[in-house]
Amino acid sequence: MTAETINVEQCAELLHCTEQRIEELTRSGELPGMKFGRGWIYVKADLLAYIAERARKEAEERRQDLNARKSVPRLDIPHRPRRQTPPPLPVPAKAFAQGPRP
Repeated sequence: MTAETINVEQCAELLHCTEQRIEELTRSGELPGMKFGRGWIYVKADLLAYIAERARKEAEERRQDLNARKSVPRLDIPHRPRRQTPPPLPVPAKAFAQGPRP
């Protein structure tokens, strides 16, 4: 099995961002890359593992946030029914005085 290596341009395409952002993430140690000559090279399998790990971590954070919001009762908002029964329509007084119309 061979490890496929890619350059900064291909890495940016894979991660859907700019080449400058890839180089920033690599220099900070966020992305696994290696300086080779004047440019950076990356092992594609390592990048895919990085994406999978990051996606799992973010999904877990969203799940914890959602569970925390569900467990706290919202006391600040009073419960109001969505629809209220409309008030009865007023009956005109002339209709009773004249009787039914022919």
